[in-house]
Amino acid sequence: MCNERCVSGDGEFRRDLEALLFAAGRPLTIETLMSNLSVGARQPTIEVLEEALGQLEAEFPVDGPRGFEVTRVAEGWCMRTNRLAERVLSGLFDTSETLRLSPAAYETLAVVAYLQPVARRQIAEIRGVNSDSSLRTLLERELIQEVGRAEQVGQAVLYGTTERFLLLFGLRSLAELTPLESFEVPADERAELLRRLGSLVAPE
Repeated sequence: MCNERCVSGDGEFRRDLEALLFAAGRPLTIETLMSNLSVGARQPTIEVLEEALGQLEAEFPVDGPRGFEVTRVAEGWCMRTNRLAERVLSGLFDTSETLRLSPAAYETLAVVAYLQPVARRQIAEIRGVNSDSSLRTLLERELIQEVGRAEQVGQAVLYGTTERFLLLFGLRSLAELTPLESFEVPADERAELLRRLGSLVAPE
């Protein structure tokens, strides 16, 4: 149960919640927040916590006027610097380092993100070129990971995106990826892509 002081607008509760989000440096799940905020006689309910998070989200909106923003990403909640302030932060930190990828790596990452789980051979078929170097880079950056093996003969390694991918791109889940239908693709390129997709065989 939640005692009389455990309300979403309580100063002590809000202070502790903000401190957790700020210090974590990564998204925190509701379960993790509940565990750390349950101290002594204070036993917040999920409803109280979600209300407090909603208030913080409204106070520190994404791309808002504040230096920080509170939002849900990668199945959790986090407090992070407003991306609109990147130009002034660049003098202190290289804020683009984690996403400094080659066009080939970005292309490979897009294939994995939209078609996962996907095998190396399938990626090469779609891109029309060998993607081994790009896959190594994405694995090193922890943007993709091995998620299993194909059931077909050969049991090829299957790749999928990571929680780090969701975090860096500000996504709560893969469901928030921009729909493929929204991209404008020239007719000839669309036809070629469909040809490659149609020619895919079981991964080896």
